[in-house]
Amino acid sequence: MHAPLWHTLSLMASPTRSAKGFTRVELFVSLAVLAILASLAVPYVTGKLNRSTLVSWVSDAHAIHLATMQMATDGATNKDPGLNWPGDLKAKGCIANLSDFVNLLVRNGYLQPGDLKIFSGPGCKVYQGKLSSGSNGVLVPAFTEENCAFKVYLVKDSDPSNTLFLASKNYTYNTPLNDPNAVPYGNKGFFICRKGGDVGVYKKAPTQSLQSIGPLPGGGTVESTENCLNPSPTAP
Repeated sequence: MHAPLWHTLSLMASPTRSAKGFTRVELFVSLAVLAILASLAVPYVTGKLNRSTLVSWVSDAHAIHLATMQMATDGATNKDPGLNWPGDLKAKGCIANLSDFVNLLVRNGYLQPGDLKIFSGPGCKVYQGKLSSGSNGVLVPAFTEENCAFKVYLVKDSDPSNTLFLASKNYTYNTPLNDPNAVPYGNKGFFICRKGGDVGVYKKAPTQSLQSIGPLPGGGTVESTENCLNPSPTAP
């Protein structure tokens, strides 16, 4: 039985209609519109990513603070001078640098080697290593400045709660942000964590003084090896 003529004609016409697509001009116009939309969206998305990354880093600062506070609390409870705030540890010769401090946190179980990614940030290498066996185990390879986006201030047990404990390394105490390439956030912003555990995120401003946010351990207005475990090399 033959198919109706109208059905045959529709089948013959369909390929002709579906074969019609974008002309070359229409394709170029569409691509141009997409490119314009993408160029408008990039600054917005980038800004959102920068802000969200800064804010997410707050939890990392809290984790470092909690581990240190637990170590200091245990030291006070058990009268163990080897477990304390970084300023007391350095004053007693228990640590000499950032690597020693981090090693102490891991050796005593306040952090695990896999947790040390919380010290990293843009421009820093995520630590990948392990603790050697034995009661005096050490991190292998050693934890270095390359793995850290933080500055650790030498806060002591006797310091008030608003004393600075951590800051992002792109900021030097009482100094405006001026280096767009500084690790980890250039001059986009910085954050600090005080001894009490509160963390603040701050954007770039014409004048920025950490004195109004919290004092340095031991007082003073200049960041140095006397009040910071790993001060900026460009500290005044």
